[in-house]
Amino acid sequence: MNRLLRSPRTGQRGVVLFITLVVLVALALGALAMFRGSLGTTLIATNVTYRQAALNLSDNGVQLATAAIAARAAAGLVNTSDEANGYFSAIPAAEPASYADMGVWNCGADAACPTALQVCSGNAACEAEVTKGQGLTVFYKIHRMCTQPNVAYNAPNNICALTVKTGGTSPGGSLAVGATQFTGNPTLYFRITTRVDGPRNTRTVTQTVVALQT
Repeated sequence: MNRLLRSPRTGQRGVVLFITLVVLVALALGALAMFRGSLGTTLIATNVTYRQAALNLSDNGVQLATAAIAARAAAGLVNTSDEANGYFSAIPAAEPASYADMGVWNCGADAACPTALQVCSGNAACEAEVTKGQGLTVFYKIHRMCTQPNVAYNAPNNICALTVKTGGTSPGGSLAVGATQFTGNPTLYFRITTRVDGPRNTRTVTQTVVALQT
């Protein structure tokens, strides 16, 4: 009887091929993991950049809102609401559940929507970032810190956050019965809420309280 003898080298070739395939698969998986890790790092860095740009524009929005308050004070209009331009002479009767909600902000109806030129104050790089597709958009609202709209700070039943002088240079004063009467113009407090929308559905909402003598 003739027997076919299998060469040991022939059997080893199959093992080497199998080991080679395993190593190649392991290298491919390692390369994919490294790629995904670097991609995640890049996304995080990009998001941090967007967040910083949004915060910077929030500051610009606060400055614009402060200038708008000063202009209204100079014109004697701080007691009058102008909702189309985002100015409210009293705090809301009920605060919205979240100022990040898109429904809270209606440009030209209950929020101010400054242009890129106004927000960036002539900074070309900033304007390019704001005006480009998927760029940054700024909104703001101003609330006079009073309970009653469209009346003076000292109107009946109107409670305002303010600082006044009672004469001389000493600060203080109260609306309580028997308190020293206010003299001079008060320093009223205003709350500025800004919202900045950016790429990838990012949204930043900040609130700032400023004091201004009216």
